[in-house]
Amino acid sequence: MGAPIARQLAGLGHDVAGFDRADGDDLLDLTRLERAAAGCAAVVHLGALAHDTAGPPEQIMAVNVLGTWHALLAAERAGARRFVHFSSAQVFGTAEGERAPDYFPLDDAHPRRAMHAYGLSKIASEDLCAGFTARTAIPTISLRPVWVWQPDQYENVEAGWRRDPSAEWEPFWEFGAFVDVRDVAAAVESALTADLRGHHRAVLCAAGIAATEPSLVMAARLTPGVPVRDPARYEADPWRALVDCSVAETVLGWHPRFTWSGRGRAQ
Repeated sequence: MGAPIARQLAGLGHDVAGFDRADGDDLLDLTRLERAAAGCAAVVHLGALAHDTAGPPEQIMAVNVLGTWHALLAAERAGARRFVHFSSAQVFGTAEGERAPDYFPLDDAHPRRAMHAYGLSKIASEDLCAGFTARTAIPTISLRPVWVWQPDQYENVEAGWRRDPSAEWEPFWEFGAFVDVRDVAAAVESALTADLRGHHRAVLCAAGIAATEPSLVMAARLTPGVPVRDPARYEADPWRALVDCSVAETVLGWHPRFTWSGRGRAQ
């Protein structure tokens, strides 16, 4: 995900200095990280072991939590004026069948109940950002994307459903939630330029679901008993996302452009 975001920022005129494990960089090497951040006006921190399958739990916690702390320190010592942190919707503990949400649409006020290393590492990293901002007054924002799709993923997912219709909800159902990587890149640009004070946390999700049934029909079938707040919103748009991005919209002025109905085209 870092490469498309770097390309978009560079295309918008930002001078991007990368820090990538593929180049031998290591978030646990604070000195090297400080050298890379020197002179940067802002830091966008995507570095992480990005799933519970990416390594043993102790390594995930070390890279994701201590790595975030190192990135924050490097940003402070560089005199950066903004820190954009990539968290994850997995902080809620509702991903990959972990548990059902307390309510729909899931939003940034939902309790963080992750129990596994990756989600827990993102909870801890969000809290590090909040404490860092309280101490330094440098604004931080933790972006919480749901499943991030590349442009070619729309056709691939649909082809997979044609081969096996149950693949849409088995082995688990992610509420039809996804976000296009191009919209994620736009959120980063907004996070860098918005008038921010303090620390914020913002879910990123496409406006509609990727599914073969309308949102509330599928929610009732697959997560019976989960209450729906303001169900009238789904009368106007039955395919509306079961994730609420109001924080990203109000704080960043961000609105997702790419939808499943457009098969990856901006609407």
